[in-house]
Amino acid sequence: MGAVDPTPAWRRYLRFWQSNPRADVAEELRFHLESAIAEYVAGGMSLDAARAEAMRRFGDVDAITITLHALSHQQERTMEWRDRLETLRSDVRFALRQLRKSPAFTLVAVLTLALGIGANSAIFSIVYSVLLAPLPYAHADRLLDVRERHDARDTDGMVVTFGNYGAWRERVKSFDAFGAYSFGGFTLTGAGDPRQIQVLRVTADYWKALYIPPAIGHYFGNADDVPGAPNVIVLAHDFWWSTFNGDSSIVDRSITLSGEPYTVLGVASAEYPPPRRAGWIPLRITSSQLLEHADHELGVVGLVRDGITTERAVAELTQVETDLAKMYPNSNFDGGIIATPLRDSVVGPVQSLLLILLGAVGLVLLIACVNIANLLLARAAVRRKEIAVRSALGASRSRIIVQLLIESLLLAFGGAIVSFAVAAAGMRFLVRHNPLGVPRLQDAAINGPVLAFAIVLALVCGIGFGLLPAVRASRLDLQQTLRDGMRSDATTLRNRLRATLVVAQISLAMVLLIGAGLLVRSAILLQRVDPGFDSHNLLTAGINLPDARYRSDTAAAERLNEILSAVSSVPGVASAAYVSLMPIAASGSDCNWRREGSTEQDGAFNANGRVATPSYFETLRIPLLRGRMFGSADGSDAPRVGAINRRLAHKLFGDEDPIGRRITCAPVTSTKPTWVTVVGVTRDLHARGLADEIRDEVYMPATQNSRRDMTLVVRGSVPVSTLAPAIRRAVSVQDPLLPVPMMTMDEVIDRSLATPKFTSQLLSALGALGLVLAVIGIYGVIAYFVAQRTNEIGIRMALGADTGRVIGMVVRQGVMLAAIGIAIGSVVSLLVTGMLGQLLFGVTARDPLTFVVVAVVIAVVSLAASFLPARRAAHIDPLEALRTP
Repeated sequence: MGAVDPTPAWRRYLRFWQSNPRADVAEELRFHLESAIAEYVAGGMSLDAARAEAMRRFGDVDAITITLHALSHQQERTMEWRDRLETLRSDVRFALRQLRKSPAFTLVAVLTLALGIGANSAIFSIVYSVLLAPLPYAHADRLLDVRERHDARDTDGMVVTFGNYGAWRERVKSFDAFGAYSFGGFTLTGAGDPRQIQVLRVTADYWKALYIPPAIGHYFGNADDVPGAPNVIVLAHDFWWSTFNGDSSIVDRSITLSGEPYTVLGVASAEYPPPRRAGWIPLRITSSQLLEHADHELGVVGLVRDGITTERAVAELTQVETDLAKMYPNSNFDGGIIATPLRDSVVGPVQSLLLILLGAVGLVLLIACVNIANLLLARAAVRRKEIAVRSALGASRSRIIVQLLIESLLLAFGGAIVSFAVAAAGMRFLVRHNPLGVPRLQDAAINGPVLAFAIVLALVCGIGFGLLPAVRASRLDLQQTLRDGMRSDATTLRNRLRATLVVAQISLAMVLLIGAGLLVRSAILLQRVDPGFDSHNLLTAGINLPDARYRSDTAAAERLNEILSAVSSVPGVASAAYVSLMPIAASGSDCNWRREGSTEQDGAFNANGRVATPSYFETLRIPLLRGRMFGSADGSDAPRVGAINRRLAHKLFGDEDPIGRRITCAPVTSTKPTWVTVVGVTRDLHARGLADEIRDEVYMPATQNSRRDMTLVVRGSVPVSTLAPAIRRAVSVQDPLLPVPMMTMDEVIDRSLATPKFTSQLLSALGALGLVLAVIGIYGVIAYFVAQRTNEIGIRMALGADTGRVIGMVVRQGVMLAAIGIAIGSVVSLLVTGMLGQLLFGVTARDPLTFVVVAVVIAVVSLAASFLPARRAAHIDPLEALRTP
């Protein structure tokens, strides 16, 4: 037996051919056996004996073969991965060199993507924290926001009466707890300057339903939630930090609210979502309140018992509500229950708005990607020779596509990295100002889900805008390209593709601008709404007299009158008045009013009730349509009187004269109803905001309805902004411990318009950005066309074409692209702008004026973008152009 051939070993390790682990193992085993046999034969053994001895010493060949196969496969996989990683590193280095050669292109692409991905990441972080992240409560999935329904048409529902809440708590067994709450105002003293704060009055079960472990201390329980128990408070986390600097020794200390001491039991978790107030105090429902089934005043959150389905719990609650309607037919409605998952109740009002914003920034990113795809197509045309050379050297088409895709992905991830700064800045702005009034916005952050979103977005964008140019670039007629360079039959197809992308950009920009235009028109129309009173040069100031210092209603009324008299005497004050709740800023307390002599079938009408002084209508300049206003004769001992607005007058009395008629919000079967004689009919006004529909209103004199918390309204004969210090001094003279927070009525209205104004401004900015990107696309395509047609233009000019004709020829290309984009964008807008319906006011989603204006704007800017390269084409030197290869 001769020498053993060593070829399998070095061939295997050098890997000139594709590996075959199974054959390699067999050959290697054969090599070792034959080496042993040769050695034994050389030592004097026969061939058969040597083979037998070699097999005996080698052992179980099958087991060794299996082991070697496994090891070989593992080694193969390791080496394949090493090869792939090395190839990837090589491709990345090459791609980076290519991008460094074009710094302007790289910078523009990265910054464009950074804006697009950053805006999307910022909005997504808000969408995630508001819409996707679960509420922080211990049993968030079992919480329902429960309201009473007036009738089948009622989709919003009403807050709950004390009596019905008490009945639910006693009779409904499918709920572990019903947490009730209402809002209250106090004056905080002893912690800096006196100031008004808002708190939530809650039942002890509130903490059972909406439980989050307290930051320090503890919450109050049933023993604290009974009339006569010592005053206690749980501080909100933000209020604790802002007022007491996060002092943990605040627990068990006393703070003064409206002149009374309140012991601090603890500080709530910072995770409690809005509505946030300074703290929580016990609601302490009295036995007499539990008999009240007419006034709807309590918000209620129910915790469904574990193991009980929501449907079963709501069915039981509805049955109890039906029973209550039978027991109290004159105050309860048999409209049923509206039970909404608490999460939907908290975030529902802003859900559509956030999704629209996410769609808008998504459109901007899509336009940016289309723009970069167009740039990559132009860049690929410049690199045709380079790609042709690589193909000639053996690079496969898939290899070239992968290489070009790596460049695209590097651009995308470069944009993603920079986008984090854009996202962080955008989030800081939105969280700090929260112009949209978005709940849970403070929880928005660049966290794991947002990072994952940005990475996935970069990956999708990189492949999205890079794949088509890469595929196009890899389709080369090798010989034609190497021979003719830029000239190729594929040029026409590439131009059509670039033109198609520009049309897509214009269409998307059209959709964005029409959406923004509709919201801008809505905001403009909203600002033109007549509120029903003269809101200019009005100053408002909250006055809240604490019970501890004004023990009787008489003392409080006297002090309010003294303050009003003092303010009215301030030079520059034209008139002053009180009202319990200002229109626009807040609605009044709801009550179901009916006329005297009505039956159950006549029905009752829910109306806002406001307490005011006689000069209120004069100060706000609310026109009196019929009858008279309150007067000095309408004192506490006089028959009760009131004024109603025109809308309620028509509902209650139709065409009859309401003056002198009596109305009440007591049940029709009540033995002692409180009758209010209608003495006047006023103009309708927007009570809850300019965008809200006109509500029914009942005005009652302050002399017959004592209140300690009133809003002081002042109209100035000089600008009211100059009156604030004098008014504050006048109030301070009467009571130096009273805080007087002031705001002009124009500021109140501006706040109510903050959401529609900011939404229209944000979408306008996004639309403008989309338009700029589209214009850049038009300019780039037309400029590219001009560069390609230099010879043709030179020939035309040599044959006599004048400047105007050349400009017209070039501009027509841009205008044609814009026209097609406008047409497609208009059709798409008609299909999608319906989603804006809830945000529009006074304008439809298919407003023709908005469509026409946006189309004209896009046409004009497209014309301008086409004119610049057209002008350059008109200055081409025919002789120079003909010499150009």
